[in-house]
This record gives sequence, C-alpha cells and structure tokens, in this order.
Amino acid sequence: MDKSNIEIFKILFSRKKHIVLISLISVVLAYVFTMPLFIKPIYKSTSYVYPANIGLYSEESLTEQLLQYLHSNDIRLYLYKKYNLAKHYKIDTLKKTHMFAYDEIYDKKVGISITKYESVEIKVEDYSPDTAQLLVNGIIDGVNWLIEKEHHEKYADDVKNTKLNVDFAQKEIDSTQHILNDLSEKYGVVDLPVQLKEATKAYYANLNNTRLNEVLSNLGKCGVEFAKLTAYLKYQMKNYALVVGLYEKSLADLNSKKNHVALASKPTYPVVASWPKRTIVMVITGISMFILACIYFVFVDRAKTVYQQISSKS
Repeated sequence: MDKSNIEIFKILFSRKKHIVLISLISVVLAYVFTMPLFIKPIYKSTSYVYPANIGLYSEESLTEQLLQYLHSNDIRLYLYKKYNLAKHYKIDTLKKTHMFAYDEIYDKKVGISITKYESVEIKVEDYSPDTAQLLVNGIIDGVNWLIEKEHHEKYADDVKNTKLNVDFAQKEIDSTQHILNDLSEKYGVVDLPVQLKEATKAYYANLNNTRLNEVLSNLGKCGVEFAKLTAYLKYQMKNYALVVGLYEKSLADLNSKKNHVALASKPTYPVVASWPKRTIVMVITGISMFILACIYFVFVDRAKTVYQQISSKS
C-alpha cells in the first residue's frame, strides 16, 4: 500500500472519535431541523383516472385527449376561482403578475402524467393534507365540467340543426297535403284506390250514369298526379319520422349528464408527509458530514505535520 495512504488511515484512525461524534451530531441536528417547527411538511395526494364518454375527435388516443384537458388553462382557472387559491397561496392579487405567480406555484404543486397502463396520474402537493386531496378532487370535477361544457355546446348545435330539419320536413308535408286537399276539393278525389275500384265495378256493371262518368273523368284528370303525390307524402312522412328521431336523440344528449373521468383510484388522503423524508435526510446528512470530517482532519493534520517540518528546519 502506498505510504501516503497508510498515513491517511493513521490520521483517520486517530481522529475516529471526532469523526463519529461530528457525524452523530449532524444526524441529531438533521432530525431536529426536519421537525414541523422548522420545516413545513408537504403532503401529496394521488389519483389515477381513465377517460370516459369523451368521443374521439382526432388521431390522439382518448387518454391523450384527457391529458390535454387536464393540462388546459381552464382547469387552472377553475381551481383558482373555486377554492380561492390566491388567498391559500398568499398571492398579492393587486400585482399585475399575480397570475404568473399562481402558474409557477401550480406547476410546482401539481403533476399530471400518463402511466404505462394508459391511465393518467394526478398528483397534488400541499402543506395541508385536506387541501391536497381537495385539489385532486377539484381537478377531476373541473375536467368533467370542461368536457361537459364542450359537449353541451356541440349537442346544442346538433339540436338546432336537427330542429331545422324537422321544421323543413314538416313544411314539405304540409305543402304536399295542401295540394292533395286542393285536388280532393276540386275533383272529389279522397281515396284513389277505393274510388277507382268502385268506379271500375260500376263501369263493368253497365251502370252508365252521369255521376259515374263524372267520377271517371275526374280520376282521369288528376288520378296520376294524386297517386304520385300520395306516394310522395308517404315518403315525406317516413323522412319526417327519421329526422324527428334524430332531433329527439340530440335533445336527449343535450339534457343528459355524464361523467367523463373514470376513477381507477380515488384521491388518497395523505397521512404521512411526502417531504421531508426524515430518515433519508438524516442518512444523507450523516454520510455527508462523515466524508467532510474525514477530509477536514486529513487536511488539518497533514498541514500541521508539514508546518512542524518547516519549523524544525528553520
């Protein structure tokens, strides 16, 4: 072994009590200074969610779409207003930059990411365990509110458009019925198949009279048109039933209330602080001070040795 290394080990061995004492004192101080009296404990609430009833609007997956909603500025503002976070985070709202300060705090306190199981993890840290859990619930409620608002706007447009189709289909029916009524009033045609059947029977029975001739004449004048309009009216009635069905569906979608976030794990209530981790802090502090103490005593003792050697020569 190198002579200098042996010398270092000798120094450390001679200073072992000092090094151990310094390390122990640092561990005790780390324990004391990680108490709530000196450092406010931070609590973290976590929830895992999946998308539900969102609807595929692009090539992104439903989970990615949900992530976009969660990261939107609307959610930040929703929490800011609902829970009066300016007061909670002690933000001076009289300053022009107060929203910038809120965004900085929000980015530090809130974490949202996709997991390997295609769920979304929502994490919120706060000095209060109640507030941490409350804000996670608030984010979930806010996403439901935001998606429901967008869906309501979309379905409101659908209701408006399908109602226009219903009104148009009704006008077409009324117009065709009006023409048929005019033909019935003018030519006395009410039920073309029945009247044609009766007229044919009378004709072959040689019931040659003025009324029969008049009926046959009227049927000849408007029969084809009446038949076409009757068939067209039936088609319009089917189309009307179809558009009414679409209108009622869009109206039901508009009035329905859905959750757009499925909970895989409800927001946890943090019982133990996530920071500071007292054990970790104590271990890191103890190891760090042990190393620093070793370096310090090696440096000091070797410096003393060199100084003594210089003094003896002089």
